[in-house]
Amino acid sequence: MVDHVIESLSLSDDHLMRLSSKMSQELVRGLHQSTNDEAEIKMLPSFVTSTPDGSENGEFLALDLGGTNFRIILVKIQSGDSPKIQMDNQVYAISNELMTGTGTQLFDHMVNCLWDFLVERDMMCQLLPIGFTFSFPTKNLGIKQTILVNWSKGFTATGVVGEDIGQLLNDAINRKFKNFELKIMATVVNDTVGTLVSCAFDHHDTCMGLIVGTGTNMCYMEAQSNIELLNNHKTLEGEMCINTEWGAFGDNSGALDEIKTSYDIDIDRNSPNVGQHIFEKMISGMYMGELARLIIVDLSNKGHLFQSIDSNSLFYKSGFSTAFVSQILHSFPSIWCFNKINFVIVTKEINKKLCCYICESLSIRAASLCAIGVIAVARKIIEHRGQRHLVVGVDGSVYRKHPTFKSLLINTTHRLAPELNIDFQLSTDGSGRGAALVAAVESRIQHIVTQ
Repeated sequence: MVDHVIESLSLSDDHLMRLSSKMSQELVRGLHQSTNDEAEIKMLPSFVTSTPDGSENGEFLALDLGGTNFRIILVKIQSGDSPKIQMDNQVYAISNELMTGTGTQLFDHMVNCLWDFLVERDMMCQLLPIGFTFSFPTKNLGIKQTILVNWSKGFTATGVVGEDIGQLLNDAINRKFKNFELKIMATVVNDTVGTLVSCAFDHHDTCMGLIVGTGTNMCYMEAQSNIELLNNHKTLEGEMCINTEWGAFGDNSGALDEIKTSYDIDIDRNSPNVGQHIFEKMISGMYMGELARLIIVDLSNKGHLFQSIDSNSLFYKSGFSTAFVSQILHSFPSIWCFNKINFVIVTKEINKKLCCYICESLSIRAASLCAIGVIAVARKIIEHRGQRHLVVGVDGSVYRKHPTFKSLLINTTHRLAPELNIDFQLSTDGSGRGAALVAAVESRIQHIVTQ
């Protein structure tokens, strides 16, 4: 029975490459105007058209709102043969009253925090471009026009859904800073795009940004002439960063149906977005631990694993976190982590090994699925760039903290597509440093245009 479960999580290289081909098809469907509505991968234009080239210079601000904390980051960039970057940041709380009040109250609070931040640093009269990471579902209509589609993460502030986030921020700044010449270039930045741009500061060949954490997403640099969602796209030159939103791969096409297990079906059935983001649910840290829990409980109930389980933890949803998966894989064959996560070991040593194999199999599957996506996107880039060195900037708690995920992702990518010259580099603070660098790049471009 245990072997059957582990086998159901194992994917052959041929199967993985078929999935990669299907994803390649979906990437194209998302770019085309005629098929975008039905496409699973929406391929959203970010309107970020360049990455750092080393000439960016000066001071830039980043604002980062993604939950109950609001962060302000001052980024100082020094250009030259070896560009340098310094960061100074401060975190402010977002109360439940602000999360559920009015949009005006929320944005005024953020701007009041910005006021305090600048006063403390004696910077009230400086002209600083701002990059704003707003980690909620949005639709970009331009580099400075980002519409909130719907709130998530417990936010319900009124008067924001359907509105231009950058404009709401600018309005709040104008109310507070009406007597000061604070230059506002409130570029709203997706955190995945920020991951790409932040990595590109250190590695200029960076053309993909990947997040594998609570969720997963990918962005990449696409030829603007291929983006039919843009007006007059055929006449456009250069590139633009595309936010793929690849977590939805397989939602409508059934591409993942034959690899879904009964545990994946249970995960989806009990999720807040049933039938959506199936690909993400097979990869991300939000669900990896819960998948392991469902398998362990099922096998134990059928007499194939642990004879006794602490019913106060493992039998309940979220009773087994993805951090526990990491602990088991990191510490095996030690038993300390098994005791720490509160399920009672009263059977043979082999059962601890089987638990490790379950966690390992889930991790291999997650990394393999991520790899087929990287390969599909890399091949899309090569279509307009030609064969060259490609760097993926990566961030996220699973990539950073899981003991084997990073090596599994890299090795699987290289094994499946040895002809591709792909490097993976850890990206630094895409939602903070990355947002400020987007503002710096946009400032550089605007300076060139006005010259």
